[in-house]
Amino acid sequence: MSRIKVVWTGEGTYPYVTGGVSTWADILMHELKNIDFVLIPIQMHPYVKLKFDIPPNVTDIINTPLWGTEEPIEYIRQIAFAKIYESKLKTSENDSLDVLNSIMILILDHIYRKKEDLDAVGDALYEFYEYFHIYDYYETFRNEKLWHIYKKYILQHYKDENDDIPTVFDMIEGLRYLYRFFISMLPTLPDAHIYHSSAAAFCGLPCIIAKKKFGSKFLLTEHGVYIREQYLAASRAQMPYRTKEFLMGLITLVSKLNFHFADIVSPVCNYNARWETKWGVDEAKIDTIYNGIDVNKFRKFEVKKEQNRPTVVMVARIDPLKDIQTYIKTAELVSKEMPDVLFKLYGPVNEKKYFKECEALVAKLGIEGNFTFAGLTSSPESAYNEGDVVMLTSISEAFPFVVLEAMACECVVISSDVGGTKEVLEGYGYVIKPKDYQEFADKVMYILKNPDIASDMGADARQRVLNGFTIEDMVDNYAKTYKDMYNEVLQERAISARGR
Repeated sequence: MSRIKVVWTGEGTYPYVTGGVSTWADILMHELKNIDFVLIPIQMHPYVKLKFDIPPNVTDIINTPLWGTEEPIEYIRQIAFAKIYESKLKTSENDSLDVLNSIMILILDHIYRKKEDLDAVGDALYEFYEYFHIYDYYETFRNEKLWHIYKKYILQHYKDENDDIPTVFDMIEGLRYLYRFFISMLPTLPDAHIYHSSAAAFCGLPCIIAKKKFGSKFLLTEHGVYIREQYLAASRAQMPYRTKEFLMGLITLVSKLNFHFADIVSPVCNYNARWETKWGVDEAKIDTIYNGIDVNKFRKFEVKKEQNRPTVVMVARIDPLKDIQTYIKTAELVSKEMPDVLFKLYGPVNEKKYFKECEALVAKLGIEGNFTFAGLTSSPESAYNEGDVVMLTSISEAFPFVVLEAMACECVVISSDVGGTKEVLEGYGYVIKPKDYQEFADKVMYILKNPDIASDMGADARQRVLNGFTIEDMVDNYAKTYKDMYNEVLQERAISARGR
């Protein structure tokens, strides 16, 4: 049997960014040594550094930066300038945009929900991919004719709106979104048995094209519910309404395409599966595979604690989705009753503006002596073991690694009720309504005042992780899924070959 070849795609994660999705991907690459992987990481810009050691079974990395480039093909395909120049000449000589016109209109019809024919959009994306392996992407999007095709459609769509038609800025932003996000379809895709996307996002578009081009199987793993998180982000974003309307229409279309074309949708918890069925995914192709952790690394051990103070720990990036401000407000309530308590936050700054707001809140509440921004840690297992309690205050999660890791360290975990957290934590820790800092504080104080109860709960929590949430459990499930999909591909290709 030949080795299984998998193309893994991600967006803003492995191998250039740390976090839960990257941890998951790194485990797969290292543990599935008998599988060859090609990575297509979609990045914000090309100026990134590896954050992980890449194992030898990762045979290629096709970097795909969306921003920070004037000539995207130069970074993505790594071809000689002569080839780029040749495609530019072809583009300048090709006065007709008939093919691109029909693709553009079909995509706009779906962004504005005038049509619902995802199979046709899939065919159009494949046509888009092939078109830009002949003609130059940058020069085409600069073509005045393409702008007029797009502008005419937008103005026609809003012709009956009297007051709130899109501005020139709205229209430019919309076309810019198409240009930037569709760069994700520019890599020259390798033939592979399986394409595996880590989100129902733009990183899934190459998987759809490979399914069309090679007959590859498409496996979709949903960590967070991408479409839900994008709606949450849009609600906070300061942008004009018509720009936001276009962007969310585009993101909704892309998520629907992922769900429609995926052969297997593999959420990391049953909570995600409920969202996926809501978005039209056939239950028959949903197969939940829970995350797993290294229980030898994440275990209880002694660490030096700061002045032996009662300590609460949270490991999370500083980002509005993690709701750090609820963690800070919890610290204030607990410190009133337990003045020597220490709340520590380990994690990188993801949004500087939000970080400044969090620092200001700590100062406003006067808890500088009870709260520490401890920065990024290279040893989360040590961080958990510093804590008498581990908290997670997120307003959106899928199936967070930090909950599993802390439970494996025999910590009492108090988490907001988000994503699939309840599926592992309920009965072995505490699950709290998001943003309810009074309830968080009550549970923290109860555990800090009852160390014997905390010890028993911690031991039970570790046992819970050992029964179904280890690396071995996760890797075995993915290995089986890959093998089943591989066998289907071989069978289909054999039938196709006989039919020729």
